[in-house]
Amino acid sequence: MDRFTTRDLGNQNVSIARLSTGECAAAAAHAATADLLFRIRHESVEIAGTTSKLCQVRRNDEGCGPRKSEYIANYDGGNPPDIKDKAQIIATVSYIDDFNAISENAFVSPSHPNLFLTGGEGIGTASGGAAGFLNGEALIDANTRKMIFDTVGEICEASDGAQLLLITIRCPEGMMIAASAAMGQTTFTGGISIIGEYSKLCAVHQRDITKSVDDQIKKQVDIGVKSILVAPGSYCADQIDKQLHVPLKTAVYCYNYPGQAIDSCVANGVENLLLVGNVGKLVKLAAGITNTNSYASDGRREIFAAHTAIVGGTASQVRTVMNCTTCDEILALFTNWGLRDRVMMSVMNSINEYANSRSRGRLNLGVALFSEEFGLLGQTVGTKNVLVKVSQEQFALSLRLK
Repeated sequence: MDRFTTRDLGNQNVSIARLSTGECAAAAAHAATADLLFRIRHESVEIAGTTSKLCQVRRNDEGCGPRKSEYIANYDGGNPPDIKDKAQIIATVSYIDDFNAISENAFVSPSHPNLFLTGGEGIGTASGGAAGFLNGEALIDANTRKMIFDTVGEICEASDGAQLLLITIRCPEGMMIAASAAMGQTTFTGGISIIGEYSKLCAVHQRDITKSVDDQIKKQVDIGVKSILVAPGSYCADQIDKQLHVPLKTAVYCYNYPGQAIDSCVANGVENLLLVGNVGKLVKLAAGITNTNSYASDGRREIFAAHTAIVGGTASQVRTVMNCTTCDEILALFTNWGLRDRVMMSVMNSINEYANSRSRGRLNLGVALFSEEFGLLGQTVGTKNVLVKVSQEQFALSLRLK
């Protein structure tokens, strides 16, 4: 019988053991993705079911960087322990920069075509006709693959993006464990198999993401920083650095919650806040939208259409804007019509009004919008003064963090 103990979390019993290798792999992948996309640090991941379970995980700092994150879960072999007891199941989640680097044997899910899954050190590979696998594929069973794809895919959706991610599962002790096994050596080579029943992992919630924003700001304030740089993410980073001379290396990422960043800066006594980022996200501030996830709200066409009318655009131009699907398409039209500067000035005035209202005048606040194609599109009044102070403090912070 599987061994487990429970503890009460509110009204819910959560067991802390025993977990399959598949659940360990999925929990580590969940934690690594949340860290990579939202800077959320997990010590455990809840796995839902009739009796929910907790998988303890830990971050491997040496395996983490700006483009990847790595978490470890220790497999508990039960009582009496099986051969895999205490084995480390490690998940590395990284951005894909080069498709040529992805193994041709990597798994892809039809439901999540942006995600690729492969096995690394200590994970067996199929050979000799292993049931359910093609030769060369990692021995990660179908239930586990679905579990990993679903939990990582949900986190990607929460970030409002279909990031191209590579998920690598490995077990450093796997080859030794496989060599000790008495049976099954004819259908795989290189290590253990990762198996388990399909389980649902608890999703990343809005409160987890907003807490990450708060924690990032407080971390800088606690070391004396009073001028904070905030961005939804790294998109347009090159344009921002090129035109404002402010790299995003020390930026607080607010993801889809710029309003939360403003609130947190006010609560923590920040003096200067520079909010920079992609027009597709931050233009929504002109309508007072502060959850910018496209699943929750959009309004980009409506905002641009309204400001087209405000600056004297024709009814035909307004209708044309409403038929567009992307911000760059709209901006190209404005450029051709000679309206771009006027529309963006009107938009930035609305953003300035909202941002100052949200901060209740307790911040020196600047906002600048960018596009990969068109560069700097507009900035609020006072942005240049805020930029000077933010750039000085953030540069000093970058030196301290080296």
